[in-house]
Amino acid sequence: MPRKTLKLTAQKNIKFAQKAFEDDWSDVPACDLVFASRCLEVDDLKTALNKLLSKTKKSLYITFKVGGSFVDDEILDAIGREVEQKPDFVYLLNILFQMGYLPSLSYIKAQCHDGGAKSAEEFVQKTRWMLGGELNEAEEARLAEYFNSGKYEPKRDFMHWAFVRVDKANRA
Repeated sequence: MPRKTLKLTAQKNIKFAQKAFEDDWSDVPACDLVFASRCLEVDDLKTALNKLLSKTKKSLYITFKVGGSFVDDEILDAIGREVEQKPDFVYLLNILFQMGYLPSLSYIKAQCHDGGAKSAEEFVQKTRWMLGGELNEAEEARLAEYFNSGKYEPKRDFMHWAFVRVDKANRA
């Protein structure tokens, strides 16, 4: 699994640093507000949350996907691949609750794409990106064939993201 990286920088009273969850965070100061956006698709979510919360004085803000995969099932079928569905935001909420927190939840509606791919090459490129860069030559050829057959039609114009707020003072 690729390493997930958290970015922190300095600007007046804001600090940014680039850290992976596997890194030592002893040099990361505790902050009033901590933001973790689209970086929590990790093998051990509870450990990652504990690390974030250990650096949070007041509130932790998280964005997490709603649904199990970024790639439509029809595209996966076209390349003959199954993708392990990772848990979505409900799993995140359950872990936070088990840890004694009462997280709040709202949703962000984000556009998925700009009307879909306009060429087979662009379709292959976008699919490669959605799968984390992993496509072999045979899969690329099947994707191009699928796109050129006219069967491909974008299924989603947008996707939802869960916006989760964890207040350290709001415990169960």
